[in-house]
Amino acid sequence: MPISRTWSIRILCCWLIAGSFFVIPRPAVCAEGDATVAESASPAEPLPTLAEMVYQSGTLSQQLATLKTRTADINSLQKLDQQLDQAKLRVEQFDSRLTAMNADDLQSYQQLASVKSDIRGTRETVARLAATLAENINPVETWRRQWLDRKKKWAQWHAQLGDDLALESVASAFARATAEIDEALNLVTRKLEPMLAIQQKIGDINARIDSQRERIDAMMAQQRGDALRGGTPTIFSRDYLRQLIDLSHEPGKIAKPMAFTEKGFFADKAWLIVLQVVVFALLLGRLRRHGPELINQANRRFLGKRPVSVALLVPIFALTFLYGTPPPLWRMLILSLAGVATARLMTHFVAERWIRLSIYILVTVMILFQGLLILGIPLALVRLFILVWTGAGVVFFGWRVRKEIAGEKPGWREVWALRLVTLMFAIILVTDIIGFSGFATQLMDGAMRTAMLLLMGWAMIRLTRTGLEIGMESLPMGSFRFLRNNANEILARLIFISNAVIVFFVVANLLVAWKLYAIPADAVQAVLSFGLSMGGHHITLGLVLVAGIILYGAFVLSWSLQGVLMENVLSRGHMDTGARLSIVRLVHYALILIGFLIALSAMGFELQNITIIGGALGVGIGFGMQNIVNNFVSGLILLFERPIKVGDVVQLGDGQQGRVTNLGLRATTVQTFDRAEIVVPNGDLISSQVTNWTLGDRSMRLTIPVGVAYGSDVETVMRVLMAVATESDKVLKDPQPMVLFLNFGDSSLDFQLRVWIADFNERRIIQSALIREIDRRFRIGNVEIPFPQRDLHLRSVDDTAADRLNSKEAPPPPAAVPESE
Repeated sequence: MPISRTWSIRILCCWLIAGSFFVIPRPAVCAEGDATVAESASPAEPLPTLAEMVYQSGTLSQQLATLKTRTADINSLQKLDQQLDQAKLRVEQFDSRLTAMNADDLQSYQQLASVKSDIRGTRETVARLAATLAENINPVETWRRQWLDRKKKWAQWHAQLGDDLALESVASAFARATAEIDEALNLVTRKLEPMLAIQQKIGDINARIDSQRERIDAMMAQQRGDALRGGTPTIFSRDYLRQLIDLSHEPGKIAKPMAFTEKGFFADKAWLIVLQVVVFALLLGRLRRHGPELINQANRRFLGKRPVSVALLVPIFALTFLYGTPPPLWRMLILSLAGVATARLMTHFVAERWIRLSIYILVTVMILFQGLLILGIPLALVRLFILVWTGAGVVFFGWRVRKEIAGEKPGWREVWALRLVTLMFAIILVTDIIGFSGFATQLMDGAMRTAMLLLMGWAMIRLTRTGLEIGMESLPMGSFRFLRNNANEILARLIFISNAVIVFFVVANLLVAWKLYAIPADAVQAVLSFGLSMGGHHITLGLVLVAGIILYGAFVLSWSLQGVLMENVLSRGHMDTGARLSIVRLVHYALILIGFLIALSAMGFELQNITIIGGALGVGIGFGMQNIVNNFVSGLILLFERPIKVGDVVQLGDGQQGRVTNLGLRATTVQTFDRAEIVVPNGDLISSQVTNWTLGDRSMRLTIPVGVAYGSDVETVMRVLMAVATESDKVLKDPQPMVLFLNFGDSSLDFQLRVWIADFNERRIIQSALIREIDRRFRIGNVEIPFPQRDLHLRSVDDTAADRLNSKEAPPPPAAVPESE
């Protein structure tokens, strides 16, 4: 590559990057400056001519007709007003429910949570009605301001005209204009007044809702505080015994009458109930149809063995949150179904009989305990229930701990888990006995719901993973190479996302289970709103999560689009691998940049702030990031000019050779023929000399030196070498092979065979084949390849070496003839 062209491209890229920091930014500052200039430069509006006034009075008629058409198009607010009346009625019902629960004990916490969820839903409904009203009221207010400006303008003209008003046409124009403006303002006012009244009603409803939410939060906080205090008699005291005796004499106080559903519940949630039933029926039918196939697969056998449980758990886990906080008995039904389905699924994965029995007992206890709370059973009976089951739990799990320790190979994780469960039961038991009944009830409720949520979450993770695997296998991947080649990676990404959603859902419900928040929506909102303020911006966890999701989505989209382009779109033509890689890399950089900017925008950073960051980066580049930017710009040059492509064989400045395997944003990876990876900064590839053996043409000239002994027939040797080259199908015919007699060497006559081959990658294989053929033909033709010959001349030798040499050169003495006896 010519040096002048390289540096011109680098300078151009640097100017483009620097210009992007100074040309794009500062919209607010520029707008403010333009507004200031416009304000200072615009003079007072001159008084129009009489002809213009008369003409403008005529256009007012058309503007008034347009106003009448637009106001007639505005929808009637009667339906909106009726919906607000219904919302107001629900708010009044909330007050009644709160007043009735104000004197209840700890068992009213779930009812308070239900009321808070209903209030939240009503608030969202009112917010939607307010948005609808705003769509109608905003244009009406704009029209009113416009006609008030016209009235003021015509009044100013009237005051400035003076004697010109004596003209009949002018006076008539002003009279007609005044009448039409008054008519327009009256029309707008009649339309605006009821809207403002409705707006006032919305404000009153929102104020009452805020007051109710504060009241509920105060009541819940009081109950959470009361739960940590005692005040109830100990379990073995006479006072507690007297409470049980009183309940036995008045059985009507044991359970409160409660409707199965609240008024309007089925009307509002009928679609959701139908949807859950449809999902259950479809899943059950499909599982029963493929039951024999699923049973024969070890990791999917549970789908065929427990089809009803799977079909129940999926719609309950996936859709129940849409109920908000359902009526108590309906919640009890859903909880029972979910508990039974979870227990059935979990027992399929567990081999130990005592663990399966424990799961069934846990689910049964949880359902019974939630039923006691929902039905409003007196606290004395709830304490007795807690005493019995926690005592049994301490005995049973304590016995299991001792049995596990006494085993041959105790699993210490299982032992510590059992110890933790035993400790939890013991704490609940002790607090219940000593009179902290509220705290014991809260611990029991939280522990049961935590265990249930963890079991359900694990079961849903397993179900989701299996469902995604089956879904990926059923996709038609035959013609879609990207899906076929990346099925495992796509599945892994989907499993990661689904697991994250399930864990998030479980964590939100755990916060509710331990009464840190009333409903899951409050828990999610509180977690996502946690943050800190930086330079006037409040950065919350929710914003960071949204930005992370956007960036992750940008990377996933880039990865998917790169795969589709490389394997399904660009591979259909005759484009080489390097060109395809350059295109997909540019697409990747563009998508990541767009995703980064959208993520910054989602976090509240404006364009001018990004410009400030760009200026700071410019200063940093000037001081310490020159190499990074140089490598980045050089990478762009490599992508656009493509002097080096993936798959090219290059020789670096230090003599190392290898094949380019990756062109990165900062560096290029070269794999040597020994499979060593060399990471070369892109700046070095642009600024230093690099030999590319396969840039424009993959063919190359192969040179094979040959030496034969002195006395060999030169013509025979050249004829043999030419025959070897011309008869090989790997050697190109054009350019023709060439045999040269180069030199009289020290030990041989030196020849050279020069041939051209089509592919640089096959040079060593072709060279080996040609040398073997040359050796075979030389043996047939008795052409000798000599050994290297060297003559050694001794100038001086020490006496010891000379004596040894002389002794070796002297002939041995004759053997002595033995004498005969």
